[in-house]
Amino acid sequence: MMATHLFAVLLWCAAALPGFVATQTVTCGEDSVKAAAGMAVRHINGRHKHGFKFRLQEVQSSSYQQFSGGCHIDVNVKLVQTKCHFSNPKPANECQLWRLDERGAVATCSVEFWVMWGVAKITKYECTTRPELTNEELLTTCPACPRLLPLDEPTVVKAAHYAVVKFNRESKHHNYFTLMEVAHVTIRDDVRIGAIAQLSFALVETSCPTGARNAIVACSPLCPDRAHHVYCQTSYYNSHQQLGTLDCEMYPPKIAGPHPTGEPQAVCKPLFHQSPEACVCKDKLRKPEPSIHHICPFPLK
Repeated sequence: MMATHLFAVLLWCAAALPGFVATQTVTCGEDSVKAAAGMAVRHINGRHKHGFKFRLQEVQSSSYQQFSGGCHIDVNVKLVQTKCHFSNPKPANECQLWRLDERGAVATCSVEFWVMWGVAKITKYECTTRPELTNEELLTTCPACPRLLPLDEPTVVKAAHYAVVKFNRESKHHNYFTLMEVAHVTIRDDVRIGAIAQLSFALVETSCPTGARNAIVACSPLCPDRAHHVYCQTSYYNSHQQLGTLDCEMYPPKIAGPHPTGEPQAVCKPLFHQSPEACVCKDKLRKPEPSIHHICPFPLK
């Protein structure tokens, strides 16, 4: 009981330090709550294959059970979505957070740890991801603020298609890029020109060289470690069906240089949204909100 009490006291001390980053090793000592929370966020971001990276906002609660050779720890954390797409190599703690009117998301996660003979392992986590404020909640305090749109809404799909064509037409890269996902969309009404959508989307490099006759839709994405990735933002003027300027940043591949001569090409897994993993994730989520990318439970099996 004393160990549990001390662990809880340290938990709430850690919760009073928003944005802290833990680098300590997770042990069975009563001072491991910071390390456990930090490990949880790194684990979640490392397995998050769509949408944006998250940062720790606070530790909400925990429980701690000691046994011979180790311990079991449950930590409940609240995370806040950053502006860094998961393909962005920047560490999550260096990423900007969304302003309230930019319509970011938050997540509450329950994370289970086992620590055996000094080795900590996360065995399970489940998260509830939601907009920081729903459209209905925001309407009461900021009726002029932009509304979130579902990521698969027909207007969004059309705008994303135009954006991919525009990027490839303007790009000086040696290969075509294809859409990885629509990342975030808001819409606001302008009395002069109608509805304006703010669209964020991610692209991945394909194996098709620029100028090839292949239709872009038939180009296969390169394996993630060898592909350039691009994250773009643009405006879409619905009444004119017209895109604004593309504001894009490109991320280099983790493995640079040509594929070694004589070695067989690796067989790449499908993009997340075309994979069985995405279907299982969606089935396991409770009432998923269509305007955000949810954190999938772990493990999915």
